[in-house]
Amino acid sequence: MSCDAELDLDGIGRDSLHFRRRVIELAPDDELRISADTLRDAIVFLASGEVELECLAGECRRFAAGAVLCFPPPVCMVRNSGDEPARLIAVSRRTSTG
Repeated sequence: MSCDAELDLDGIGRDSLHFRRRVIELAPDDELRISADTLRDAIVFLASGEVELECLAGECRRFAAGAVLCFPPPVCMVRNSGDEPARLIAVSRRTSTG
């Protein structure tokens, strides 16, 4: 794939024996708290919209569509900071319990 080629976000990480794919839609101003059982182990593709990550100390960083994210501690929240819905595609390893 060349640098100019676009990722096939709909095909990335399709549910399989080893990987789980979740699509998360956040309306403007919606927030999602990050905990050990939500997105801690996932690689997250921001397919559309804008989000802001917030750390426990209150520091925030904003990201736009096309960003590839992960949420290690101290990240505690992801918030839609834009005027349009934000669509996140999270890919994580499938565990024996999930």
